[in-house]
Amino acid sequence: MLEPRRPSGGDDVRPCKDGPTVRVLPGISAADVDYESVVAYHRHGTAIRRAPYLIAFACVLLLVKTGADLATVRGAGFRPTVLLVSAAVTAALALWWLRGRMPGRYGSVAFVAVADIVVLAPLVVLPPSSVIVVQSVLLLAVGNYASAFHGLRVYLVHSILVLGVTTALVLRALAVGSESLVVLAATAVVIAFVVYGGSTLNHVFFTQLRDDAVRAYHDQLTGLRNRLGLLVDVEKQIHDAAGTPVTVSILCIDLDAFKSINDRHGHAAGDEVLRRAAGRIAAVAGDAVSARTGGEEFALVVVGAGDPGPLMASALLDAIHRPDDPTPVTASIGVATVPLPDGRVDTQDLLDTVLASADRAMYEAKRCGGHRAAVATGDDAHCL
Repeated sequence: MLEPRRPSGGDDVRPCKDGPTVRVLPGISAADVDYESVVAYHRHGTAIRRAPYLIAFACVLLLVKTGADLATVRGAGFRPTVLLVSAAVTAALALWWLRGRMPGRYGSVAFVAVADIVVLAPLVVLPPSSVIVVQSVLLLAVGNYASAFHGLRVYLVHSILVLGVTTALVLRALAVGSESLVVLAATAVVIAFVVYGGSTLNHVFFTQLRDDAVRAYHDQLTGLRNRLGLLVDVEKQIHDAAGTPVTVSILCIDLDAFKSINDRHGHAAGDEVLRRAAGRIAAVAGDAVSARTGGEEFALVVVGAGDPGPLMASALLDAIHRPDDPTPVTASIGVATVPLPDGRVDTQDLLDTVLASADRAMYEAKRCGGHRAAVATGDDAHCL
């Protein structure tokens, strides 16, 4: 069972005032991107569901190109073994993607490496010419995949590999005299412009897209998730828990008498209270999903075994209220728990239903005097 974390002393988890504290998409604009979170983010659109089939189709096109090379290339010293192996691996990749599922992070990085090899290996063994050098533009597709789903490090490794092999292809063609220096130089410039210019532009675009996703999925004042971010992360947890007997617990948290804080101390003090409460909620939540769902309302969602809601609520009450704070505040918490249904789950409907029960329980906690927790039982609720 998920145990709540109790923050100690004054060590609040404080969001940065100039930007959100990223938890759902950690490090998404850094060198290492949280691949699973990127996939979870894209899963809400049709693009990510179609992506495996589009990649499989690209593998089929590469397979056709390799088959054409096998059928047309002749010459002394030409050995088709590398092309045959490349074709077999490409066919296996196509079948792998036809499963219709995105791989895990390490599987995705492995795909980038294997895709680079199956594109580059035939170019190395085919007779040198400017046409072969031009075919290295196929690596643009691999670079775009690396940019979309991985960070700067994977993209740089891919780019260095492309640069090395493309340079080797140009030097090899120059050494055997198959093309003039002017033709090869012009070809190399075009390849550099297309492969590096296109992939770099896409990398900048995807990085900005991920940064925008962070802002779109997080509350700018507190750094916690907003309602959309809550939906995305809970959907990912439900997806990961599919087929296992788990429960979904939602804690609806409302700060008591918050309007009076704004009236007496001003909105700046009220904002500070919200940031402080959000940091403490995030600290107690641990791996659970925490979000700001309204003005002074927060939610915490736990997908796991057992019924951790009451214990989590107790920890939250202790964490949020500290008498020595400049502006002390208490909270009322409603708890609702349901078993995760079998089969396909509409996460939005599930969240709406359980959150409504937790919200009713929260109002029961307020009727009990506030600074209390209440648990929903069917259509009723009782204070703890």
